[in-house]
Amino acid sequence: MGCGNVDGRQDDLLLWLAANKGKIVGTAAGILLGWLTLQYGFFKAVFLLLCLVVGYIVGASADQQGGLRNLVAGFFTSRRR
Repeated sequence: MGCGNVDGRQDDLLLWLAANKGKIVGTAAGILLGWLTLQYGFFKAVFLLLCLVVGYIVGASADQQGGLRNLVAGFFTSRRR
């Protein structure tokens, strides 16, 4: 009943998850869309997912720009010279 074999299984699982992350994310997105469709209806579910995608894009841009303040400041600076 040693624990040495558990680490090997955990490493194998992590390797499998890393190799199949697209399938896992796609499956999770499908389950989420199906649940939202059943719960709220198709168009409300699509609208909610669209809002999630826009929020993700804004958040990713804020991370790259060094924060939300710098991202917002970038919208108000004059680019004409």
